[in-house]
Amino acid sequence: MYIDNVRESISELEDDEYKEYLTRLRLVLRKKYKKNVKPSELKQRVDEFVGGKDPKIDYFESYIITFDELELDGGIQALRNRKIKMPKSWRQLLLKVTEDRTLSSEVIQHLEDEEILRELKALFYYSIEFCKDESRDVFHQNLYHFNGFLKITKRRK
Repeated sequence: MYIDNVRESISELEDDEYKEYLTRLRLVLRKKYKKNVKPSELKQRVDEFVGGKDPKIDYFESYIITFDELELDGGIQALRNRKIKMPKSWRQLLLKVTEDRTLSSEVIQHLEDEEILRELKALFYYSIEFCKDESRDVFHQNLYHFNGFLKITKRRK
């Protein structure tokens, strides 16, 4: 039952979501399981799984972990056969990219100030907008260089 639910969750992904899922899955396999699978081979394995082939346990676990990376509690949602919601809004994107980060006490003490919150919102929005590009590679390079700029300009105490 749960395996079929995960199969269905994968099959319900839109084309662009499926591509993102495969990209994330490949990273999960490489990072957690030290498996370097070619993208075409990985797509074939996932397609075979969706088609009914039994997966190896580490691959099945990685399918669930990948859903967790795409949505908060995404793995549980897939096991329960609920629709996985890829980040489509600024809020979802911010939650997704910051869920494993904690704020420093120097930042937390200022979060009640509306002006600071407004500037933080603008910082997040304009940072992404500044880096955006239709090409994934250009977008990635822009983010990489922008982050590099922020790292070198950080004031040291």
